[in-house]
Amino acid sequence: MSRNLKTALILAVAAIALSAGPAFAQAPTTSLQSTEGKTVILSELKGKVVVLAFGGSWVPLASKELPALQKLADRFASRDVQIYWVSINSAKPGTRTHATDADLKAFAVKNGFTLPVMRDPEQKLYKELALDAVPTIVLLDKQGKVVRKHVGFGTEAGEAYGEIIRDIEQLLK
Repeated sequence: MSRNLKTALILAVAAIALSAGPAFAQAPTTSLQSTEGKTVILSELKGKVVVLAFGGSWVPLASKELPALQKLADRFASRDVQIYWVSINSAKPGTRTHATDADLKAFAVKNGFTLPVMRDPEQKLYKELALDAVPTIVLLDKQGKVVRKHVGFGTEAGEAYGEIIRDIEQLLK
């Protein structure tokens, strides 16, 4: 292989790695409000693996995702894993995706999810993380870095669920 070809190959690989953007970047310092009025600042969760499951009550898979997400939380309850469902439902009355805090709490309970429900109604964090689909699960390592984005979640029998478990187990090592 010629020297020029090797150089071009190295530069191409570097460009691809850099174009991955925020997928492997430091987690933003964004804070999220829960439906209970509590504030969670992501940068203060260092030392824990963080699972952010972005979705909305209008998403067809949400009624299947939330029970599976709860099982995931139950599985890692005694370990350094923090799991949140992050609703991107609008806070503006009259919009198609509007939901109040009470609506979201009721939706979560109805679907077997008992962990904190966070709100991102302006999709600030959603956009910062360069997400473009729901449901999407974002995994942050113990240093707060985004290490994986899973588009789609599925159920505990689904392949994505198994990948998430394997990823969390790896991050806990």
